[in-house]
Amino acid sequence: MSYHRITRPLETVAGPLRNRLVCSPVSVNLADPSGAVNDEILHFYTSMARSGAGLVTIGATSVSPEGGSTEHGLKIGPPALDDGLRQLASAVKACGALVSLQLFHVGAQGNTAHSGQPVVGPSPYTCPDIGILAEELSLSAIARIEDEFAEAIVRALALGFDFVELHIAHGYLIHQFLSPFFNRRQDHYGGSPDNRLRFLCAIRDKAETRSPGCFRRVGARLSACDFIAGGLLPADMQAVVRVIEQASGGDGGAYYVVSAGIYETARLKYPAMRRGDYWRWAGYLAGLTSRPVVAQGGVRTLLQGEEILAAQPVALIGMAQALIADPDLLHKALAGDEGTTAVCIECGRCRYIKRSDLTFDCLLEPGYHPRVRDTAHHLAAPALLSN
Repeated sequence: MSYHRITRPLETVAGPLRNRLVCSPVSVNLADPSGAVNDEILHFYTSMARSGAGLVTIGATSVSPEGGSTEHGLKIGPPALDDGLRQLASAVKACGALVSLQLFHVGAQGNTAHSGQPVVGPSPYTCPDIGILAEELSLSAIARIEDEFAEAIVRALALGFDFVELHIAHGYLIHQFLSPFFNRRQDHYGGSPDNRLRFLCAIRDKAETRSPGCFRRVGARLSACDFIAGGLLPADMQAVVRVIEQASGGDGGAYYVVSAGIYETARLKYPAMRRGDYWRWAGYLAGLTSRPVVAQGGVRTLLQGEEILAAQPVALIGMAQALIADPDLLHKALAGDEGTTAVCIECGRCRYIKRSDLTFDCLLEPGYHPRVRDTAHHLAAPALLSN
């Protein structure tokens, strides 16, 4: 089988991608309790980089003390975390991949048991599977989180990441401000579409003030469908793209990824993946921008990725579980040894959120297996989405 589409290089503002394969971000819940990079984080992401993927995206990294979704999630902001993040960026790039750091704030879907902090959002909201009423953010708190996002963008790029990826999907905080389902504010951050975009606009403007041109290296994960009344729909992506690409003198935006769903509608994303909705939404988004668009969501084989590139006007293919199941998937295919590839069986062991001890590994022998296991971590798992 010839993979002439997926193996083509792609020029980016940060340099060439060696191919069109992206290791999609997942939250692996393996960081130190402080949010610091450790040997296990380095082991996982360098395993993904050695797969041969052109771009490796580091999963949800919290920009705020209350912004994390798990006790062992990555964080950025405190200077004490800088060395680990710098080492992570360097280690992935040493394996030949470019690297992107996904930035997020869990917002109203948070869990105090994990963060030790109050749960906050644009408006009061209780996530059914968590049961904690989110407090409405004050204007001063909104300004503080805008600053934290802006500082994180600038800091991540300075630490050696080629890109940052803003998480504007899965019902996380930026998404919550955009969506009428979550955002019921009566002030200038709520109501009209322009008001609901204000939070994202402020992050953009504050980052550009700190480091002019930085948004040329900012990608974004967008929600094409929230599967709920009052939620976002595919057409809503256009306004977000416009806000991002207005930055950096009209040259903002590095790439886009399309996803869907919020915590309380997570069950509906899997049928949508199987129908190919995610890939079609990615094709729709590609018609709204000249930036590269990643099609992802249930891509299990390279052949499937090659077919998506042929059928949709997208530039890149994202995989996560397939690469966890067999990090040598690409190497085997290019060597004509596809018959030995271990195909993901959807055992769920890489979805720590479904395991009582929140651990992360793979059932398959060639798949990813931790070298260090935190046996002291036994919290009840929230109903979360993969990144």
